[in-house]
Amino acid sequence: MNHILEPDVAWLRDPGASVNRLRVHSTWRSRRPIQMLSSTWQVSSAIGTAAELIERAPTQRNFGATSVPGILELDGSWPSQNERSPDAAARDGHAESRIRASILRREFSLDAPLKEASERGWMMTLTFGGFSGPLYAWVDGSFVGFCPDGFIPAAFDVTDALEPTHTHAISVLLLESPACCHGLFREVSLEARPPSHLVDVFPMASHDGASGSLRLEIEATGGGRLRAALLGEAHQEEMWSARGVPDAPIVAQGLDVIPWSAEEPALYTLVVTLSAEDGTEDTIALQVGFRGLETSPQNVRLGGRPLVLRGVRRNECHPRTGLAVGLPEMLEDIVWCKRHGVNAIEISDAPVHARFYELADEYGLYIIDHPSALHRSGEACAEAVEAAIRRDRAHPSVIAWSLGDSGQEELARSLDPTRPLMSASGFPELEKIRGEELHYAPVSVAPSYSGVTVRNHMTFTSTGDLEFLCRTVEDGHATWEYPAFLDVAPGETAFLPVEWPASGVREVSVRLSYGTGWAPAGFEIGRGFMPAPPQGLR
Repeated sequence: MNHILEPDVAWLRDPGASVNRLRVHSTWRSRRPIQMLSSTWQVSSAIGTAAELIERAPTQRNFGATSVPGILELDGSWPSQNERSPDAAARDGHAESRIRASILRREFSLDAPLKEASERGWMMTLTFGGFSGPLYAWVDGSFVGFCPDGFIPAAFDVTDALEPTHTHAISVLLLESPACCHGLFREVSLEARPPSHLVDVFPMASHDGASGSLRLEIEATGGGRLRAALLGEAHQEEMWSARGVPDAPIVAQGLDVIPWSAEEPALYTLVVTLSAEDGTEDTIALQVGFRGLETSPQNVRLGGRPLVLRGVRRNECHPRTGLAVGLPEMLEDIVWCKRHGVNAIEISDAPVHARFYELADEYGLYIIDHPSALHRSGEACAEAVEAAIRRDRAHPSVIAWSLGDSGQEELARSLDPTRPLMSASGFPELEKIRGEELHYAPVSVAPSYSGVTVRNHMTFTSTGDLEFLCRTVEDGHATWEYPAFLDVAPGETAFLPVEWPASGVREVSVRLSYGTGWAPAGFEIGRGFMPAPPQGLR
């Protein structure tokens, strides 16, 4: 990749693709030295032509303070519409070209691990986890990169830009965007990569109902030997391992693994190590789930069974923090979905924080993923589709891509032949239905005169571990209770005989008999009732 040394205003037209951006890869954990550069940054709002702002950004002085991750509108660091100066712009005939922007700056010193890596000649990469875009970035006064769309992390090679000084400075120009708010709304970090390092790992994990299969496509730079290993659910035993070389698939079959589903989200740890001739190693780890996903014009099948999606649409924009959504807010959404019987989430408008997909893998939710819709055509649109698929295709929770009207279907299929392309789901918006007590019931119950009809709507899980608490209620108080268990197979209906008392409203509560990560034992997941019998039938 040719490294561009000077910023250009022409990149804002069309708009074009990113400049100097490194390849987007799957979300993983690694042993590479990393330094977080979030917390407090300097900020200054600005208005001018794009050319004026680009020239001004790396030398800007007189700053205020803002938080990263954060939203500039919340602390008054984003210029409002009435801050424009139309009279001054009209004097040179550029009223249309004057735009709002913010210039951000962060000084830092390399911590010990990164300083040592830098002295050893390792590549230093600067990553912006999320930003409203378009973004121009400089390090120590040298231009390092441009990106028009910041909903997928953008990483730049800053090795040559770092001056041999104790203190370094990052300068960022954020220009006006159609996004709902502006700022560096996700983490910023500096990472060191060894000369021979992993570029991307794409695990294609499947399950045929009897055993699991795994195909690994691994990209690396600098050469070396690969070793891949699969660890059990407890991360203690090594279930499988193999050796290979970059750019040659590694395949495993007959793996004794539990299939992943939203009802039983079984995860395994994949560890990949690249060993170079000089003895350095680059090791990454990511979670994988094995599932058999099949598609037809009629439906999507998981494990050979039609998948019934009970879903909502989620737009990651919090009423209080905007696009700067933290882990507590993500967990709140995940837990709400699980407690209300939701098993699927369609991502609206743009990819969300990478941590949300990891939570969906862990807790069990099906994701219909959506690339950023900031740019509807051109190079920026194609890049947004590629970036989203490259980052999220390793997640078992992601079962389909929704591309809208981007026209990038061929690109999507070339990057990920394992998942279908789906149109808009028509699911309700998560924020609009939060007030409902129960949206989807995985198990429905209908009390009658002689018992309870139980319908299991789940795809893979029986009701054997659920408690059916039958009771009668009079004047708001329970007058009789009867706990029972009934094992109903997935998708089936059965009848639970109950000898009800002669009077009272008949209620049945479906409860968890065990604790989970999203609810304690005794949590209600379904309810049904029958009014008190007529006087003559008592």
